[in-house]
Parts: sequence; C-alpha cells; structure tokens
Amino acid sequence: MPKLCAAGIQLREQIDDDYPDRDRKSDGWIADSRHLSKGTSDHIPRDGIVRAIDIDSDLSAHKEECYALVEKIRKLAKNGDKRIKYIIYDGKIMSPILGWKRRKYNGANPHRSHFHISFTTLGDKDGSYFELEGESNERPKKSRRKLGQSVLSSSTSDISSGGIRPCCHCKCSSSISLA
Repeated sequence: MPKLCAAGIQLREQIDDDYPDRDRKSDGWIADSRHLSKGTSDHIPRDGIVRAIDIDSDLSAHKEECYALVEKIRKLAKNGDKRIKYIIYDGKIMSPILGWKRRKYNGANPHRSHFHISFTTLGDKDGSYFELEGESNERPKKSRRKLGQSVLSSSTSDISSGGIRPCCHCKCSSSISLA
C-alpha cells in the first residue's frame, strides 16, 4: 500500500496544528485517474511513496493567510530545505529554477483552490520539523497530541485516518521535471 513521504506527513500535521478549523475539501496526496493517465505526477507512488500533497487554500482565515503560508514554505526551500522540490499556487510555480522566484505556471489547473507541494526523495524518511518563520506558526499550547513533533522515519502511517481524503482531485500538470 502506498504511503505519503515523511516530509509530507510532517508539513501537513504542522499546517493542521496551525489551522485546526481549516477547510480540507481540496486536500489530497495520492493520484487519481487524471494523474495516473499522465504518468508523471508526484502524486503517483514511486517505490511505494507519494511525494506530493495538496492543501486547501481556505485556512479559515483571510485569503492572504494562504499566500503568507506559501511564502513561508518558499522561503524555507530557498534557504536550503532540500526536501521541497517545488510549490504551485495561484497560477505560479516556485522551484530551484530561477532561485525559487515565482513564475507563471502553465499547467491545466492554476491551483487556486489549493496549493501543491512536491518533495524530493530526501523527504521520504526525513520527517523533521519545518522551521516556518513568523508568529502565526507558533504551536498551540494545549492539544490531545504532541504538536509539531517530528515524524519518525520508520513510521508506516500515512495519516489517511485523519479525515483527509487520500486522493488528489486537482488537474496538476506534473510534466515538469526538476530532477
């Protein structure tokens, strides 16, 4: 059975910790038939591991909050987190090509209802905490679980039991190779 890479699990848990009431209808991680037909999406399991997540852009906050979160992830990647392969949101793609600057995304889906993050193979077992900048990413003080705890590399969890649909329904055009 396919599982989500450790970095994907960790980042999604951190986002859930910061935005517990966010909308999850556009969340996903495993390929649907559209992704499978193209054959190049990071939502397609490779060696049993999926290296992409989609996060709904409605964080139950101001629309600008999603832009701010995407910017924090972009800065983290730009500053050296090699687990992040590329990010797509609101008609823009950010990747190591051109130094993580935003550029026009020409895929079939402009990713306005969600943002897409692809991970490198370094994220397969590296589920360490993402050091996102800013006060809005402070961990809540009380919870039934240990928030922001690093995911163990030996974890077999794909956290699909968390109420998040284990499929992506976007029209990602993942024909981009950033290898």
